[in-house]
Amino acid sequence: MPNTLAYIALFSWPIFVYYILKRNPNNIGIFISITTAFLLLPANFAVDPPLLPPLDKSSISSISLIFCLFFLNIKFKLFHSGSIVYIFIFYLIAIITSVLSNSDAVVIGGKFLPGLTLYDALSEVIRTVIWVVPFLLGRYFFSDIKDNEKIFKILVIFALFYSIPMLYEIKMSPQFHYKVYGYDASDFIQSMRGDGFRASVFVGHGLPLAFLISIATLAAMALHKNKTKILKYSALTATLFLILILMLSKTWSALFYVMLGAVFIYLLSPSKQVKFAFILASMILLYPVSKIVGVFPDREIIQTVSEYNVERADSMKTRYINEEQLLTHALERPLFGWSGFGRNRLYDSFGSDITITDGMWILQMSVNGTFGFLLYYIFLLTPMYYATKNIKYIDNPKERVYFSLLSLMLAICIIDSVPNTGMGIINWLLAGALMGQSEYLKKQSIQKIKEKISQSWLKKTS
Repeated sequence: MPNTLAYIALFSWPIFVYYILKRNPNNIGIFISITTAFLLLPANFAVDPPLLPPLDKSSISSISLIFCLFFLNIKFKLFHSGSIVYIFIFYLIAIITSVLSNSDAVVIGGKFLPGLTLYDALSEVIRTVIWVVPFLLGRYFFSDIKDNEKIFKILVIFALFYSIPMLYEIKMSPQFHYKVYGYDASDFIQSMRGDGFRASVFVGHGLPLAFLISIATLAAMALHKNKTKILKYSALTATLFLILILMLSKTWSALFYVMLGAVFIYLLSPSKQVKFAFILASMILLYPVSKIVGVFPDREIIQTVSEYNVERADSMKTRYINEEQLLTHALERPLFGWSGFGRNRLYDSFGSDITITDGMWILQMSVNGTFGFLLYYIFLLTPMYYATKNIKYIDNPKERVYFSLLSLMLAICIIDSVPNTGMGIINWLLAGALMGQSEYLKKQSIQKIKEKISQSWLKKTS
């Protein structure tokens, strides 16, 4: 059971956000608020009020930001015009349709689940809007590419300081969350790695924390490429130290993302980075197709991995089996899925939940069907598409490096949505920043063209 401090931390968070926003520029304050919520608030703990979605570290962060921006009289628009808004509206329509098409009661295994109502549809819409608030704020407040360097420096500094409790937990086992908040946020066995442990601190699980460290490492690489120091030290030192932390954590997927990112950052030009990142991320759409058709070589992959690591191969086998079971269930309602509220899951004859849903792609497919799945990924791929078209308008070489890094980070998030949930609140914010900056670059280029035409016309008439 969470202790009193867990409740105090959650419900006093708006006070902290108000203070941070008041003391910093808007975009810096928003970034610090979202990042610290991810790193410090209790994990896997939520209070469920009526109509509103459960209040956890992600939703309380978004809600706090909206209210504090309002009370501080900071002008902002969550839904200013643009193609991304229309895509999001279509996604919300898919969610509503999913709920309304699941008005029938069903029995899945030994579990009876009642039909869904308009109340459930409204609840899902509110939950989704709150979920995407960091993206919308990033789009509005992070449109100036000149601020990217500050954001990446803060991200790296936070990762460096957070590595201190991580090193303790890697050696001694995850303990901070239990000692501070009175409960374990995840199963202890999931933190065991060989003769050591995978740190989670207050994030709740080692995987999302390792993912954050991986994107912070990429940020340090970009800072190093631009010969920018961090706290008066070389960014290369920070890069090597964060790689060491990932190696000690034994989170191989995060290390793979860092190696992939290093190839992009150091060997490709920024223009090629955004282009290849977009192509790589778009290939995610091929994965569910290959699973449905039955051509994905999962058995061959498991057999190959088992030659090097039997434990890892068994974990992958369990994941693939659960994906196949969920996909079979999802294809019973292929267009709009089973919606949420447990209807997309599987149960045994006693009514116990027997499914493991790790990947975001299978969650989207089973909850919102093919339409919801496609719209979700189109929504994420749109900023990357805009980036490929508009990076040419950036003249400053350093700014091109940081801009392309945003695209690379989003690509890695999308790739990670196959085995994991992929997008956290920090990643949503950075994805929104990529969208806002891409749109602003296009707007600036149009304005320059108009000015040239106007000047040319004035010369001719004078």
